[in-house]
Amino acid sequence: MMASEALAEEAPAAVQLASDAANKLRELIGVRTLLPGEKIRQVEVAQQLGVSRSPLREALRTLESEGVVSYETNRGYVVTKLDLNDLAQIYRLRALIEDELLRSISGPTPEVLADAEVWVDELAAAAKAGDSVRIIRAHREFQIVIFSLSDRAVFRRELDRLWNQAIAYRATYQWPPATMARIVKGHRQALEALRDNDRKRLLAAFSRMRSNNVDVIVGLPRLD
Repeated sequence: MMASEALAEEAPAAVQLASDAANKLRELIGVRTLLPGEKIRQVEVAQQLGVSRSPLREALRTLESEGVVSYETNRGYVVTKLDLNDLAQIYRLRALIEDELLRSISGPTPEVLADAEVWVDELAAAAKAGDSVRIIRAHREFQIVIFSLSDRAVFRRELDRLWNQAIAYRATYQWPPATMARIVKGHRQALEALRDNDRKRLLAAFSRMRSNNVDVIVGLPRLD
């Protein structure tokens, strides 16, 4: 095999390794194994993830572009630390983008409806088990299924970036049973609105879900 051919085969593998490492890093941050403001010790993290330093560095650059980690002089990469005003602005931006996507979605196929229902059922099961990691994942996957109906890819990418920016803080949310019941109900209402292709009801359901989620963040300022 020629050297150029070998390099061509290695390139996709290297990209995949870096992508996998980025996903694993997000998981570590999402479950607060790595905390906001904490230095990422690359040798230890690379061993933990089972990758070499090269794909880990590429993963860190990806997460830096998302705002998930930051590079500090004399410290290296750290998990980005946000204040409550930062979080409030992220949630406001997400609301604006989500509504724009919801207004632009096409009618759902039976397959999309089935996928959305799977994640609503998973959310309900996770809520019953009190598993915050599963709750967060089910909520996000439910959103992804719906937003995939929009052809506005730039909006979807920006929404992903904003979602990832706050990833370290979601594991701290504590949902009282009554609030969690409202959140599950809101997802079922959104699913029914999607099934009826009723965008007005879908927008209203998402607005209620956002309010229920934001209400559990102690001290989050209201932006005028």
